[in-house]
Amino acid sequence: MKPPRRDRSAILAAATLLGTLTALPAAASVSCSLAVTPLAFGPYVPFSSTPTDSTATITVTCSTTGASPVALTASISLTGGGTAPYGRQLADGPYLMRYHTYLNSARTVYWGDGSGLGATEPVSGVVGPSAPFQQTFTVYGRILARQTGANVGAYTDQITAVLTY
Repeated sequence: MKPPRRDRSAILAAATLLGTLTALPAAASVSCSLAVTPLAFGPYVPFSSTPTDSTATITVTCSTTGASPVALTASISLTGGGTAPYGRQLADGPYLMRYHTYLNSARTVYWGDGSGLGATEPVSGVVGPSAPFQQTFTVYGRILARQTGANVGAYTDQITAVLTY
């Protein structure tokens, strides 16, 4: 059988970032929403010694129906897209590529490993009746270098951003 052709420009990768909310009873007068952008890596070169980096954003917007300001204490976690012991994986059929999500631009602090474990991003502020709370967070992604088993294709994954408040 002939081995698959490896065309550097035809390996594309993106992780879809979805938003969900988990409200706790103590924050009943606060309502929040998440807006997310995709973590689109673009072309990947399997034989390159340089990893492929990308970013996405998560914007938290909260409002209150009460007459007085409410303190907001929350956290964002990233779940999905991971299986032990490999962490997050982009897939194109049977072909897989490993990647990670990070809390910082230096890409030294993991933002979850896909299993629901790992670091979370704290969210805090004041939600006022006439001034909604809004804050944007950056998700830093990295596909590890030299994944020579990557085949030509469009690799995808799905990550869920969970806001707990």
